[in-house]
Amino acid sequence: MLKQLDLTCRFIQIGMLLGGLLNGCMSQPPLPTNLTLPTPRPPVALTLPQPLIDFQSTVSVDEHNYQLGAGDEITIEVWGHSELSGKHLVGPDGKITLPLVGPFRVTDLTREQVAQMVTAKLSLYYTNLSTILRVDRYASNRILVLGRVARPGEVQFGMTAPTLLEAISLAGGFAQAHGLESTDSLPFTRCAVFRGRGQVVWVELEPLFTGKDLSLNLKLQRNDIVYIPELEERLVYVLGEVHRPGAYRLTPSMSFMEALAKAGGPTVDAAPNRMNLIRPQDNLNQSLALSQLISPNQKLNVGLQEGDVIYIPTNTIAKINYAVRFLSPFSTILGIYADIESVRADRQQRSLDKKEEQLRAQESAIATEKSAVEQEKAANSGLE
Repeated sequence: MLKQLDLTCRFIQIGMLLGGLLNGCMSQPPLPTNLTLPTPRPPVALTLPQPLIDFQSTVSVDEHNYQLGAGDEITIEVWGHSELSGKHLVGPDGKITLPLVGPFRVTDLTREQVAQMVTAKLSLYYTNLSTILRVDRYASNRILVLGRVARPGEVQFGMTAPTLLEAISLAGGFAQAHGLESTDSLPFTRCAVFRGRGQVVWVELEPLFTGKDLSLNLKLQRNDIVYIPELEERLVYVLGEVHRPGAYRLTPSMSFMEALAKAGGPTVDAAPNRMNLIRPQDNLNQSLALSQLISPNQKLNVGLQEGDVIYIPTNTIAKINYAVRFLSPFSTILGIYADIESVRADRQQRSLDKKEEQLRAQESAIATEKSAVEQEKAANSGLE
């Protein structure tokens, strides 16, 4: 056991000596010319006012007079004529069908206009008619919200058309972008609003969501399509002795220190002065020291590119500690085995000692018996 402990101590001393020599001999090479400082973040592009004005001028929503559309559920009541009254669903072609009248188009007409049309068509067969129309379900006022929202799909509204903010809210808001907090992704988020076949406008959402430019909160209308594209999937990788190793989305002008901070920074077992920036597309493996990165010399806080790998190695002391922890169970087993062998040896020794005592007792008994026989022979010879 003492020899094993002595060997372990010697191993630790040798490892510490080698680690000190390696750290002392290591020098930071100069940065290659293809590593540059991160450039400042570009300002958020502002949506030009004239395209917004032109786009808003095409809004044809009359909030006081709802116009029927495909999918609406309506009830037509002709006073005193139950056979002419009933519920109707406006079809995809924009038509409903009435007895005697047949199919006719009702889309883009108000309730009053459709009631007057029904009265006029039935006046060929009836006199003194009174017709009213009631909307049971507003289903035609809908827009589509697609892309990076929590619940993409159809958003329905009643007589009042929603604004852009309301539409995104009804769709559940932004979905979480992988590798980015919502506050990080907002400056790079914009949306497109499509109207019909020939109109589209792009809107930067950060000025709108932060209240800097509320004119971007467009008034939408039926059948508009709002599309929020996904952020471009460009990744960098932080591996090794960091708290949260993994892949992180590369944001514009991301620096080495920013990526390291997103991964939680080095652990206690890291070798922060031997960090590596690996750029496979350039066959580059650059060693960087944390002490130099946090110094006033900002030339080392290089900008990252897509596919870069940051690797933080394990320090020598941590490797030795691991080896000691790995060897410790075996040392314990060897100690237990030695104790077992010692117990066995003691037991065998006691058995041998006991047998030796028995042999001595037997020899003493034989000697006593031999002495008695000789005395008896001497007595017999004296009598003769």
